[in-house]
Amino acid sequence: MNEASVIAYRNKVIESIHQVSLAIVDSEGRLLYTAGDPNFVTFLRSSAKPFQAVPVVESGAAEAFGFSQKEIAIISGSHNGERKHVRVVQGILKKIGLNKSYLQCGAHVPHYYIACGITPPKKKFSSLEHNCSGKHSGMLAICVYKGWNLKNYLDPKHPVQKLDLKMISELCEYPEKKISVGIENCGAPTFALPLKNMALGFAKLRSFKSKRQILSQSLQVVADSMWKYPDMVSGRKRLDYELAIPSKGNILSKGGAEALHCSVILDKGLGVAVKIMDGSARAIAPASIEVYKQLRVLSKRQLKELADFYSPPVYNHRKKKVGFLRAEFKLKRTK
Repeated sequence: MNEASVIAYRNKVIESIHQVSLAIVDSEGRLLYTAGDPNFVTFLRSSAKPFQAVPVVESGAAEAFGFSQKEIAIISGSHNGERKHVRVVQGILKKIGLNKSYLQCGAHVPHYYIACGITPPKKKFSSLEHNCSGKHSGMLAICVYKGWNLKNYLDPKHPVQKLDLKMISELCEYPEKKISVGIENCGAPTFALPLKNMALGFAKLRSFKSKRQILSQSLQVVADSMWKYPDMVSGRKRLDYELAIPSKGNILSKGGAEALHCSVILDKGLGVAVKIMDGSARAIAPASIEVYKQLRVLSKRQLKELADFYSPPVYNHRKKKVGFLRAEFKLKRTK
C-alpha cells in the first residue's frame, strides 16, 4: 500500500484499510521518523493523563496528602476498574477527605470485562470503576489543597483545568492559544495538538531538565510511578500494561481514545505518537508494535509474546478464526 496502513484481511483478501500517522522525536524535539502526517492535529484524550498528573505533584498536593507511587500511577492512567483499582482510588479520596459522590466522571462498564472478553454482571457500576476516576481524584486533590471550588472542577475555565492546559503546553512545547479544547467522555477538558508535539512531551518522561527544578522532579515522580506500577496505568489484556511486561518497563506508554498511542522508549530516549486516522481501536496495537519492531526495541521473543496484539485475529460468531490484522508500512527517516 502507498499509505502507512493497518490492513484487515479475511481469507487473504483485503477487507478494510486503516491509515496511520505517526511521529517519533528525541527529547530535543527533533523529528526522526514519520509515517503519514506527523503534523496531524488531534485530541490527546487519555494520553494526556501523565501530563495531568504532574500538577498533582508539582502543586504540593501529592506530598501534603502522602500519595504513594501506586496512587500517582493510577492518577496517570486509565485503569481496568478491577477491585484493586477501586481500592486505590478510594484511598486517594479518603486522604483528601472526600468520597465518590464528588467524582463527576460518570460510570461505564469497566475496561476489564471488555479487554478480557467477559460478559459483565448485571449491575450498576459506580464512578469509582470508571477508567478516569484516578485522574478526577487527582484534580480534586489539587482543588482541596488549593481551596478551589469542587463543584465545577471540570469547567475549562476552572483553575485546575488552566493548570493542566499550561502544563501540556509547556511539556509539549506548543502555545496555549493554539491548543483547541474539547470535552472528554468523562466530562473533563481534552486538548488538541500535533502528533509530533505529543511525542515530544512523552520523550520528556525519560529525563527532562527544566529551568524549574520542581517540574523536572515532578515529571520524574510521575514517570517512576508509571514504570513501577503499570497495572495501575491500565491492567490485564490492555496494550499499555502488556507492552510494559515483555519490554521489562522499557516502553512506558499511555493510550488514548479514538486510536491514539503515545509512549517513551526509555533506553533510546525517544517519544512516540501513533494515530489511526479513522479512530479504529482494533488497529492501534498492530501499528504501535510495528513501530517498536522497526526501531528494534522488541526482540522476536517479545514480539511472540505480543502476537495477539501485533496481528490480532478476526473471529466469527462461532469463535472460528476467519481473518487477521497486519501493519504494513515503513518508517521514514527524516534525519
